[in-house]
Amino acid sequence: MPLPRLPLVLVAFAAAAAAQLPAPTLISRTAPRAAWTTVTSAGATTGVTTATPTVNGTFRADNPGAVGQDKLWIFGGSLGNNTAFTANDLWAFDPVAGTMTQLIADGAVGSPAHRGRSAIAWNPTNNKLTVFGGNTRGGTTGAGTPTLLADTWEYDPATNTWADVTPLAGSPTPRQYASMAYDPTTGGLLMFGGETATTVPPTYTNETWLWLGGSWSLLAPSTAPTARSQHTLVTRTDAFQDVLMVCGINNAMAAPDSVRFLDVWRWTGADWSLLSDCDVLTNPTGAGTTWPAATVGNQAVYDPLRQRVVVQGGNGITVAANTTYVYGPNFGGSPTNYTSEFDSLTNTWSIYANPTTGTTPFNNTDAVIGRVSRYFGGFIPATGKVYKACGQDPTKSGSRPTNNVYAYQATPIASTTSYGAGCTGPGGALTLVADNQPWTGRTFTVTGSGIGPTSLGLGVIGFAPTALPLIGVLSYAGVGCDLLTTPDNLGGLLPFAGQAQIVLPLPPTASLAGATLYFQIADLQFDLLGNIVGLFTTNGVSATVGAL
Repeated sequence: MPLPRLPLVLVAFAAAAAAQLPAPTLISRTAPRAAWTTVTSAGATTGVTTATPTVNGTFRADNPGAVGQDKLWIFGGSLGNNTAFTANDLWAFDPVAGTMTQLIADGAVGSPAHRGRSAIAWNPTNNKLTVFGGNTRGGTTGAGTPTLLADTWEYDPATNTWADVTPLAGSPTPRQYASMAYDPTTGGLLMFGGETATTVPPTYTNETWLWLGGSWSLLAPSTAPTARSQHTLVTRTDAFQDVLMVCGINNAMAAPDSVRFLDVWRWTGADWSLLSDCDVLTNPTGAGTTWPAATVGNQAVYDPLRQRVVVQGGNGITVAANTTYVYGPNFGGSPTNYTSEFDSLTNTWSIYANPTTGTTPFNNTDAVIGRVSRYFGGFIPATGKVYKACGQDPTKSGSRPTNNVYAYQATPIASTTSYGAGCTGPGGALTLVADNQPWTGRTFTVTGSGIGPTSLGLGVIGFAPTALPLIGVLSYAGVGCDLLTTPDNLGGLLPFAGQAQIVLPLPPTASLAGATLYFQIADLQFDLLGNIVGLFTTNGVSATVGAL
C-alpha cells in the first residue's frame, strides 16, 4: 500500500516558493540545461601517417572505451586521414587528476590485435575491461586487408595486462560496430547487433549475446529490435537496473537509402521492449521537433544524477533518395554537434541544441564540439560529469581524428543533505530521508520514519534552517525535539506503518534552479479525546533544486 501523500496545501508550495525567487520562466525545449566544457584540447590532426599517439592522448576515431574505477578506458581505434590505420594501445583518462595516461603502448606484446569498431565494456563483477571483435581496418599501415574479428579479451588494471579469454567454442561470429554494456540483472555483459560482413550494403544482425563467467550465450528474447550497427548500449544501475539501446543504422533495409533509427529499447534481463520511437512514416514532422534528428555514430551516456541519457554528436544522413525510409529528417551527411537527452522517467526527448539553426551548440563557444563515428564517452561518479574523448573533427575534410576531452554537467546539480537530529517518540527514533533528488519538473519526496500510533504527521517546508528547541515553547514537546526549518508551509500527513511522506511536485521553471528548501516532519500524538499529548520531530533535510 502506498504511503499517503501530502495535501494540496503543501502541493501549492511550488507557487509560493516561486514568488520569493526570481519570476518563473518556463524552460524552453531548446534551452541548455547543461553545457559542454573543454577539459583537454590538442586539436585535430591534419593527417596522420603513422599510428603514433600524441603526448596528450591519441588522435583517433572508431575508438571504443568504457568507464570503470572513475576512469575513461580508451582502447585502439582508427587513426589518420579516412581512419585507415588502427591502433591497439590502451589509455586511461583520470578526470580527478586531469591526466591522460598511456598504460600499454601500441604494438605491445600480449595485446589484442590492432582494431577499431570493437564492442567494449567495463565489467564490475571482476573489475576488468572486456573487448570483443572489431575491424583491423588495414592494421598499422592501412595496407592490409580489413578483417572482422571474433576474439574476446580482458584487461586487468591490477596487473596492467591483457588476457585472451576467447572460448574454444560458442563465440559470436566476427563483427564490427556491435555495442556492449554491463547488465545489472544478470551480472554479465550484454552485446547487441553489429555488422557481420563488410559487404555493400553491410550484413546486419539483431542477435543478443551475454558474456557471463567466461563464456558467451546467444539469447532468444521474444522481442528483438531491428538489426543495426553503430548504436549504443547504456547501463542504468540505479532504480531501473537495466540496459537501454539508442539509435543505430541499417542500410540494407532500403538500399541505397540510409535507414537511421531514432528509437530507444529497454533490456530487462530477459527481453527487449520499445520505449520510444520516431518514424517519419507515421510522424513526418516529429523528428527535429519533439524528437531529435536521427543520427548515426553518436555517443549515448547515462547520467544517473538526472536519470537521463545524454546523446551527443553523430552523423546525419548521407544518402536519402527515398526519405520515406529514413527514420528522422535529412540534415545532410555532415557531423552534428547538438546534444539531446532522453528522460528515463517520462520516456521523452529534449533537444538542447537545434541542428537546423546553427553549427554551434547552445551555451558553448567551441564550434567543433560535435564528434562523430564512435568516439567514446561515459559518466564518472567521482565528478558527477559526463565525459567524451576523441572522435572525428567535423570541421576537417575526410576523417580527421581528434584527442580532445569534454565534460558535460547540469548547473546546478540537485542535492540533498541531512542536518540536525531527530528525537525519540512513542514509535522510536524519528528520522527523515530524501527518496530522490529535487529536479525542476519532477516530484521530490522525503519520508519520515518512527512515527508512533494514534498520530498525525505534520509536514514542514521552509526557506531557511533554524534550531528552535520546542520543549520550552510547547508543554507537550518531547525532550530534544527541535524545530529545524522555518514553518513557511505546513500540512497534515496521515501516517501508514509508522511512516509519512512529503510529496512536492516541482514545476519546470528555471527560476527554481539553485533554490534550497528545508524539510521536516513532526509526530503529533493524540489522546482518545483528540487532545495533543506529545510532539516529536525528525531531523531536517535540505534540498537544493537542480536544473533539468
